[in-house]
Amino acid sequence: MIIRWKISLFLLLTPAGVSACPAGEWLQQGVGWQMCVPIPGAQENASAPNRSEPAWADRWGAIAVDTAPRGSVGFSAANGMKRKVQAERAALKSCREKGGTRCEIKILYYNQCAVLVWGDHSFNTSSAESEEQARKVGLDKCKNAGEENCEVLYSGCSIPERIQ
Repeated sequence: MIIRWKISLFLLLTPAGVSACPAGEWLQQGVGWQMCVPIPGAQENASAPNRSEPAWADRWGAIAVDTAPRGSVGFSAANGMKRKVQAERAALKSCREKGGTRCEIKILYYNQCAVLVWGDHSFNTSSAESEEQARKVGLDKCKNAGEENCEVLYSGCSIPERIQ
């Protein structure tokens, strides 16, 4: 009985000649009103990037240092690589090609800059958003460790590449 009453009320309140809603919408109605509204999830994803907006790809970098004890510093770096593993491999390969016997990755970074700072007795690596910031962080680390004659031996950046 209640179901018949609801159906009758629906038919009474629905104006004659109401056509179906456009694709992606459904009819929503209440007492004395009705309207077409978007079906949730049927519209394009609002969080999807606009085709006119730029798209960026990450770029990786790495610094490898030869840790074998000897009188000079052996290091190598790779920047602008598409993948983390490419940056690691390129830095290690270059370090070995320069005569390194115990080359180790000391820093991996992406979409930023990195430095290798050396003092009288130790070294450090640092990364930051800009080369200037990375230099400052690295030199501060060196001085805070009690080192003297701190200098930046290497600095480089792996910045994102625009792909669209």
